[in-house]
Amino acid sequence: MSPYHLFVLLFLLLTACVTDTGDKSFSETLSRQDGRTTPVLNEILFDPLQSSTDDLPDQPDFVEIYNPGTTPVDLTGWSITDRPSATTGKYYRYYFAPAGGNNILEPGQYAVIAPEKNGQITGSRLTTFYTYLPNDSRIFLVKDYKTFSFNNDGDCVSLLDQNGTVIDSANYTANWHNPANKSTKRISIEKFNPLMLSDTPLSWSSSTDAQFGGTPGKTNSIYAPPTRSEDIFNLSPGTFSPNGDGSDDYLSIAISLPADSYQLSVSVYDMSGKLLRRLAAGTPAGPVTQLWWDGCDDSGQPMPAGSYRVTMNAAGYSGSRYNDARTVGLAR
Repeated sequence: MSPYHLFVLLFLLLTACVTDTGDKSFSETLSRQDGRTTPVLNEILFDPLQSSTDDLPDQPDFVEIYNPGTTPVDLTGWSITDRPSATTGKYYRYYFAPAGGNNILEPGQYAVIAPEKNGQITGSRLTTFYTYLPNDSRIFLVKDYKTFSFNNDGDCVSLLDQNGTVIDSANYTANWHNPANKSTKRISIEKFNPLMLSDTPLSWSSSTDAQFGGTPGKTNSIYAPPTRSEDIFNLSPGTFSPNGDGSDDYLSIAISLPADSYQLSVSVYDMSGKLLRRLAAGTPAGPVTQLWWDGCDDSGQPMPAGSYRVTMNAAGYSGSRYNDARTVGLAR
């Protein structure tokens, strides 16, 4: 690459890595991305769980992209980069789709980009750790690397096409995580919706996937649809019967809030006000949460038939707060 082209690329990377912290609503950020035809950043894991002293499989760092358009995109020659050094201008560029492979990203498809020393998908750390990944997942492994250079306290991930044009970027910090998390080790940051802008913390929060700490290759755990029901707290059915007959054995508790990072509490009381069950107690949550009540208290004892009160309190880190309470019936 000529010195001129190197200077141009460095300038583009530096200008791309500027966080837009403007106050945008969920609908406003979606409208600014509506109609986008090129891939977008959708999930980033920059602080994976890796240790040589345990017998657990190492969790690889990764970047997930998504094609929101209506036509396939050929990713041949595309790459991701970190933030150039402020003193030397040095940066790392990872080419993930070399010529000769199947590099097509279909509309509505996710692609996961991860480092892997031998570049082989079979037996890779990604497929070993994220056991749910199907064989037809779009996985791009960057050969000869064990880790990416993305810093845990903050960095800039840029997605570049084959011409070196910055297609999307996210200038993240550790504060993009949900503050309710005691530790963010092994937890990715996810977008509330792929169409939201990537360069603002308003679009991102911690994954709430308890098993894997992230959702590479599938819908984000904190996904919020562009339009949502105004019923933020929905219990169904109105009367449930946890008798093991396979019909209405559980109470469904669906919570749908505006895009934000939340600390969520959901509790069940009897009609005298006695606390029986804590289904969520200051739990880190995204805008959409699904919980279930099996009709038992915290000790596992089945509750008798009658009426019960279910309460919800969600404290958003943008300053919002949502409270609701509903009465349900339990039949035996």
